[in-house]
Amino acid sequence: MKSFLNRHGVFARIATIALFVGGCQSGKFTYYTSPEVSGRVLAADTHQPLAGASVRRVEANQIAEPSGPPHGGEVLIQPGPVRTDADGRFVLDSKSVVALFRHPGWLSVPVAFSHSGYQSYQTNYTGDNVTGHTAAGAPVVNAGDVLLQPHAR
Repeated sequence: MKSFLNRHGVFARIATIALFVGGCQSGKFTYYTSPEVSGRVLAADTHQPLAGASVRRVEANQIAEPSGPPHGGEVLIQPGPVRTDADGRFVLDSKSVVALFRHPGWLSVPVAFSHSGYQSYQTNYTGDNVTGHTAAGAPVVNAGDVLLQPHAR
């Protein structure tokens, strides 16, 4: 039994060392789970840029559930939104994971847009929306101009 534990411990140490030597950013084990998404948010009625609009990915655990709002720990791990600049431009960074045995990917990325005084808008981007790749290899989606409708007065 002792030799089995020693052998098992050696294998675990070798695997750990291999991961550190290979590095977590190794292209072989890094997979993108969400593309970089960029574009502009404009008012639909005036086509003027909306500075300070909120743009965020809608994570799977953010879907409304009958059990109530997310708990404190769930809120802490959710990424915050990005805000548009004075020209209404935004960039949501890509997301990647390190995976040794399976190759995760992404099928659809829901993105929500909101601004005070305007109706919120949510859409999905898929692999068909990819327009290129960053220098690091991340897929890029150019969302173009996203138009938010003003609230009815």
